[in-house]
Amino acid sequence: RLSKSVSVEEVAGAFSYFSQFDMALVRCFWIFWALTALTAVDASEDGTCQDSSCSAQFLQVQAQTRSANHPWPHARGSPWRASGQTPEAWTSHSLAWTFHDPKGQYHNVFAGGTVIDQDKNLFQMTNKGLFALNSTGQQIWHYNPPGRSNNEITLVGELVLGTTTLGNAFAVNRQSGQEVWVTNMAPDAGGDCGYPAAHDGIFVAGASVSLETNGGNKKVVALDAKQGTKLWEYNPDKPVWNLTPLFPGDGSCIFMDFSGGMYRLNLATGAEIWKTLPPSSRESFSDGGAGLGPKMVYSCSNPKNQTGSEGSVGIVRAFHVSNGTEAWYVETPMPCNSYPSIGHVAGVEPLAVVVVPGSFMGQENLHGEILALDAATGATLWSHPVTPYSGPEGQAAGDFEGFPTRAKEKLQPVCLPAHWSAPMIDGNGVVIVGRSDGKMYKVYGPQSSFKGTVSSNMSVSNGTLAEVVPIGSAFLHGALGAAPGMFAISSCDTLYVFKK
Repeated sequence: RLSKSVSVEEVAGAFSYFSQFDMALVRCFWIFWALTALTAVDASEDGTCQDSSCSAQFLQVQAQTRSANHPWPHARGSPWRASGQTPEAWTSHSLAWTFHDPKGQYHNVFAGGTVIDQDKNLFQMTNKGLFALNSTGQQIWHYNPPGRSNNEITLVGELVLGTTTLGNAFAVNRQSGQEVWVTNMAPDAGGDCGYPAAHDGIFVAGASVSLETNGGNKKVVALDAKQGTKLWEYNPDKPVWNLTPLFPGDGSCIFMDFSGGMYRLNLATGAEIWKTLPPSSRESFSDGGAGLGPKMVYSCSNPKNQTGSEGSVGIVRAFHVSNGTEAWYVETPMPCNSYPSIGHVAGVEPLAVVVVPGSFMGQENLHGEILALDAATGATLWSHPVTPYSGPEGQAAGDFEGFPTRAKEKLQPVCLPAHWSAPMIDGNGVVIVGRSDGKMYKVYGPQSSFKGTVSSNMSVSNGTLAEVVPIGSAFLHGALGAAPGMFAISSCDTLYVFKK
């Protein structure tokens, strides 16, 4: 399963690895290509805490997030917590403007979502380069990176940092678009959609395509964010896919490999502090990842030899940041192919881990749900199952429709997203997430605790209330972003900005 910037040969390589896939799923993908080709939050080291202490610690994290210069510098929000939450609450926001390729909706493919700076400028990477837009949607500048980029960029001070499939990392000035530095990390980099990030002046990204899967990266590389100097590289046990580095704020860096293995390194030196490789999952695959809460890191991956297809299950795990030991795990009824968000959700007291189980594209009748778990125990707080999705030829919204245009222009022909974007928790505890059906879902929690007005586009599923907003095409993991008075969501081809 490939998220971004893939060729037919890369798809073939991925399928050669995923021999566990149901052959009907493989045939479905190949038919399509043939027809169309040209915390648990803890207040103590032993993993126990009371709700009040957990909440107090997490509120401190939220306060630190709010004080950052850039309101949304990374795909998951604040890169040093990367919990997928924002203090901005969706209230009277309505669609203010959209941005897509000047030639039309299907004439480009976006790489993840947008990041937002302190001036409310938005930065969107695409197949055709990096676009900087002001708060009204006017283009400020455009930058052609050193190679095609399939990864979302990140903001660090005055710099916009990113990487390309040629193994290059780059930095440009956020105000002028002028190139500051370019560094070659490796001969190449994977065709997955990664979310490189920086903290304490160090930029962490993936590089060097894995021969095991003909995708993903077999190296994690760190560079000096200001100068681009290479500091260290690390070889994980399995490739990283959609790499999203996490920073607990203690001088370390945490990330997940594509089989659910967790790693914690010294950020300055790359020295291994611990790694935890769940033995029952080393033959699995997920393009999900991890999220941080105080004292804990939570992962979303797949167990045993599962690879994310319809009819299989997923697994959510909680690990102690201090030593990497597993605190709890919960199997989900559908594959876990996205990223956890950690925060307080509406209608329930405990701190929550929100995940969005759902199977990969390639079949009909794909199941998914939005699930909130108790961060301390893994117990279910609520779940919101959604109507199964069947796209044309088993594909995500916009992929079948956009293929002819992109193929003609020799662009990446399809976006191939997972079932869901990564979820966001807003300032009122509402869970917002994009789905492969091209719709945005806003879950308000248990119907019994909802105090607002129920509108005609809201519905109840399993006792939880949600609003479904048609958008257009499907979404990648980093689709959502927020700033004061603003929400943004990027589909695979269009940026939508909502304002009060």
